[in-house]
Order: sequence, then structure tokens, then C-alpha cells
Amino acid sequence: MHTVHPSIIIGSYGWDEDLLPRDEFQLRRAELDGAMDARGWKAMLIFGDAAEHRGLAYYTNFVPRLRWGMALVPREGEPLLLCSMSSRDMPAMRLMTWIQDVRSGWEWQRNFDPFLARFGAEGTVDIGTIGLDVMTPALFGQLERSLGNRFRLHDADFVLPDDRALRPREVSLLRQSCGLASGAAAAMAQAWCAGQGNEQAALAAERNARLAAAQDVRTLASPDGGRTLVPFSGALGRRTDPFLGYIAVKAMGFWAELFVPASGRPSAGLDHAKAGLDAALAAMRPGAAAGAIHAKAAAALAPLALHPVLSGSVGRRIGLSLDEGGALRHDGTSALKAGNVYALHVGGVDAAGGAIVSAMVAMTPEGPEILCRSSW
Repeated sequence: MHTVHPSIIIGSYGWDEDLLPRDEFQLRRAELDGAMDARGWKAMLIFGDAAEHRGLAYYTNFVPRLRWGMALVPREGEPLLLCSMSSRDMPAMRLMTWIQDVRSGWEWQRNFDPFLARFGAEGTVDIGTIGLDVMTPALFGQLERSLGNRFRLHDADFVLPDDRALRPREVSLLRQSCGLASGAAAAMAQAWCAGQGNEQAALAAERNARLAAAQDVRTLASPDGGRTLVPFSGALGRRTDPFLGYIAVKAMGFWAELFVPASGRPSAGLDHAKAGLDAALAAMRPGAAAGAIHAKAAAALAPLALHPVLSGSVGRRIGLSLDEGGALRHDGTSALKAGNVYALHVGGVDAAGGAIVSAMVAMTPEGPEILCRSSW
């Protein structure tokens, strides 16, 4: 789902070494070292901003709370992490990452240019890059001016493939995110059932997730009985039946999401949505084609068409990003892989309104493991 990204992320940030030990990042850095050794690169430059930071979070555990962050990891020596916050914020930012040298990106020439000087003055230096596709043109221009003609950039996004299998530690972290999402979704439904307005219910869910130490929370609520979903607009008292909401919660870098349907009366549309989700879950197995999953869900959802807010998809991969690709569309050719986590969502619109239900699923060699699911 597309949601409005907050200008400043105000969630709970830190590094819990009990859940994600330092040796996990040694394994991840070894991936970078292997790529550099194979291609003769002297360093890796890993970029992320507050909206999209998958690679940066994976390799450094650092998530920008404002604007951007950039890690420079040399093949030999200690790495440097720059973030677009003032030097006053550096003590707090250092608590988020294993990298010891964390500096303000506001002092670019003072902090970035000396790092480049480590490579000496002879020959052209090759550097691999991850995440540069989200860098703004202005910042990229500043980067090019510092690099000059002596450094050559090479796309290294392949080092962290979208459909990689998650390690057991990562799945454990994702389970925790699913627990937060389930608790927040329950708070949203309870608030609406208690008579609160649609947006009041969404705020109740956000408050629940933040009190549970979520890093980031995104919510949507329908103003028109589930036909559309929109961000917060301030219409706190508006209430519709049926109700449809959405919440996405990030914890320890991993996202989980759920749709929240509710109604005070029987809903044929909700029954069709539940049947569609059940059919999609029953069809999931390693090697199953995306198009086949979509076909099963669509057949069970009939006579309703897929809800327009789902943009023709009944799911996709999810993890360090809300959307890691692999959309389950009618023409999808990708196959489900063990070790991936998928967010499924099925629903439609009828004369009474709209309904969508969802589930988070970890694909194992034996089949799907449901991590969390919409309740009704």
C-alpha cells in the first residue's frame, strides 16, 4: 500500500544486540567483502533515505530519521557513516549502528572528503554502490564533485537481491513486527466498535504501536465505507459502517501490515474477501507461480472484482521494505520461494461498501506459516 511518509520519523530507535548480535553484521559485511574482492572494488557506498533504506538498514542497522544516511565501507579499514543531522544528534545516532565513526552529513567536505583521501592519489578507484536510485539529484551532484574523475561508481544492488531468503534471526524479528501489527490492528477495531470515528480508530492503532516501541507506523482509513483508503485528514468524528482501515508497523527494521475490516452487521463482501484469502493461502507453496495464486484468490472472491486500492495484486514480498517486489498479479511469472515473507491481501467492493482482509506469511520448505492475519 502507498501511504504518506512522515517528514520526521518519531518512533523508538536503537540497536538491541540481544535480538541482532554483532556477529550478524559480520556475516553481512562478508557479503560486501566478497563482492568487492570479485570485482576489484576498493569500497562500497550504501545509501538510504527516511522513505527507503533497505540496504542501509540491512548492512548497518542504521535507519535515517530525517532525510538521508550514507555508509562508506572500505575493503580494508573502518567504515564511515554520514547522516543528514546536526553534530548535536550524533550521540543518539551512534546508538543505532555497529559502525563507530558516525558523523554529520551537514559537514560534507570535512567528513566525506578525508575518507576518499584514504585511497591515495594513484590510479582510478572503483566503488560499488547500493541504493543510489533514491538519492536526490542535488546530493548526487555533491557526491560527484567530491569523487571527481578519480573514482568510478558501479551498481552493486545485486549484492542484496530482493528475493533473498531471510535468515532465522530475521524471521524472528519479523514475527515481532507482526505481533505489534496485530496488537495495533486489534486496537483499531476495538476503538471503532466502541463508537469512535474512523480516523480516531486509526489514531488508537498508531498510539498502540508507538507505545509498543515501534520504529515507524503508517495508517490509512476509509471515509466512504471501505471504497477508498486515505491518510489522516482531521475528520475525527466521521464514522461509517462498514469500516476499513490499514496499518503498517516497523520494528527492528522490518515491516508488517494488516488490513482492518469491521462492521456492525453481516457483510457478504467480507465473506467473499475471507474466502479469497483462504484460497490464496491454500495455494501457497514453494514454486507456486504468482499468477496461479492470483487466479485462486480471484475465483473465490467472485462475483466481486479485486478491490481497486490493491492495484491488481493480491500480495507481494515484504521485509526491510513495505514492497520488496514480486507482486502476485494475474500475469505474474515469479515463483514463491522458501525463506521469503509475503503480505497477502484480498477484497472487493459491493453495494454495501468495501472489505479487504490480509495475512503475513513466511514461506517454508513445507508450506506457508501464517505470522499474523486480519481478524473480524
